[in-house]
Amino acid sequence: MIIALTNSKGGVGKSTIAVHLAVWWKDLGMSVGLVDADAQGSSSCWLREAAPDAAVFRLQTPDDILDQVPKLAREFNHLVVDGPAGLSEVTRSILLVADLALLPCGPSVLDLRAANDAIRVLKQAQMIRHGPPAAVLIPNKLQVQYRLSRELVETARSLEIPSASGLRLRQAYADAAGQGTVVWRLGTRGEVAALEIRELFHGLLGQESQKHGRSVANG
Repeated sequence: MIIALTNSKGGVGKSTIAVHLAVWWKDLGMSVGLVDADAQGSSSCWLREAAPDAAVFRLQTPDDILDQVPKLAREFNHLVVDGPAGLSEVTRSILLVADLALLPCGPSVLDLRAANDAIRVLKQAQMIRHGPPAAVLIPNKLQVQYRLSRELVETARSLEIPSASGLRLRQAYADAAGQGTVVWRLGTRGEVAALEIRELFHGLLGQESQKHGRSVANG
């Protein structure tokens, strides 16, 4: 399965979710590869620290994505693709090969506009492919007491793609990135975030994650 993290704006949580998802699957005993298509290389550096034996690939051009990602997908149970910020040809190529596109979206007005732009490009890919990829919007960095966070959740419900429950703005995610690990390895500091992201993955990825999720979260 090819799972892509895409959006037209940076800083919305693509790398955070991509790395946690890759480590999640790996902790479950699945064979996982991560394709880092972002020029900054954040997710590949982070994953090499969090899981030194993980398979990481840097693909930077549309041709590399179209040629290599389908081949790599045959080598792993799951292939996670962390896309670049912006609606470049690389992003479009990713959507042409992905099975599932996850669109993280922050709570600012600019984030909401970017999400709408990303959904437009997603719809174009779905039209070309006559269906795929499936897609889910992931509200991220939510602060329940703030108006923009509430507006994001309400807007997500009105968009033409399904929306996940989302993730809160939590220090644990920044701590995990800074320490080159994932939130369920932070001990008590990461417990709430670990529960939250576990529930997100359960909802997105179904019964297999639910079966093994407790052991991972407690690991």
